[in-house]
Amino acid sequence: MPLLHKLLGPTLVSRRGEAPTEQVLEKKNTVGLYFTASTCRPCEVFTPVLATVYRNMSLNSYRHLSMKDDMDVVLISMDKDEYAFRDSLLQVPFWGLPFGRRDTAKELWKRYEVKKIPTLIFVNEHGEEVERNGRHLVEKHYLDLNKIWDELKQQRANVEVMP
Repeated sequence: MPLLHKLLGPTLVSRRGEAPTEQVLEKKNTVGLYFTASTCRPCEVFTPVLATVYRNMSLNSYRHLSMKDDMDVVLISMDKDEYAFRDSLLQVPFWGLPFGRRDTAKELWKRYEVKKIPTLIFVNEHGEEVERNGRHLVEKHYLDLNKIWDELKQQRANVEVMP
């Protein structure tokens, strides 16, 4: 089991229900950890942009990129209220860390030295950072998924080369 799966815990949730982390992230070599909260104004602005990019990953015009096959996003909610968390989850097409695992969310916050929200950090299956400023990457190239994917692939290659 890849380290990232252990860090996220046994299951993830979406508006469709709950599923084993291993099943959700099977064969995903890049995962965006999206730290957010429903009460955060910048999050309210960025979340729809990220959701649109995520949805566009599966469009036929981008199938050659293999983004949908190789990449996913996991919402890490910093909400203190389960209803707010559920509302956030309804607004996105990706998976989330279950609300009941707030300790795991805090551990991830510390591990990846998150200072503010929204923060999007892309990691590989070993939990190593691939792109620390994923929010900037998505905001800069949200109209061109080719550029997002090319930059992530390049960053992945750099991480794999490091000893």
